[in-house]
Amino acid sequence: MKISDDVYKISGEGNVYLILKPEPIVIDSGCMSQKNSIRIQIESIVPLDQIKKVLLTHLHYDHSGNVDLFPNAEFYADEEEIEDFKINHFNFFFSRVPTEVYDVLMNKLVPFQGRINELEVIQTPGHTRGCVSFVDHKNKLLFTGDTLFNNGVGRTDLENSVPKKMTKSLNKLRALIKKGYKLLPGHDY
Repeated sequence: MKISDDVYKISGEGNVYLILKPEPIVIDSGCMSQKNSIRIQIESIVPLDQIKKVLLTHLHYDHSGNVDLFPNAEFYADEEEIEDFKINHFNFFFSRVPTEVYDVLMNKLVPFQGRINELEVIQTPGHTRGCVSFVDHKNKLLFTGDTLFNNGVGRTDLENSVPKKMTKSLNKLRALIKKGYKLLPGHDY
């Protein structure tokens, strides 16, 4: 589904967002069980090998499960999220991680170092310790992962959740929505 001229929502259990300019970027890669559908949807817009960066709001399986689809991409996540995954990946996948996905998440993730192209990276811990959201100020778009949904907020009862930080994160995101930013959550609930 087209969000704006260069931004598309790839539907699935977890939403994937494709940004075409200034270079093809994917925000979250979706759930492994929907790999084929995600592949087809993205390839109808741009070849997978042209994706330059994959930005992850957090590392739960339904957001990072298809990182192996992008052979030429650089992969980014929050530094704390990367640390927590390396300590105990079971808290993110709740089962065995497929080898190809595990390889990317263990060996190719780079911590964010400020902006990525036109996107501001903002810390929004709560759902996990290293959750981030992305703000496109030019187009007034807000990619919130599992921190804020259209009809609720992300869970904070998981092993790697930080409930005491969620309220501050939600306040930060809701302030942007009050300024007219469009909410683009990680799920459609």
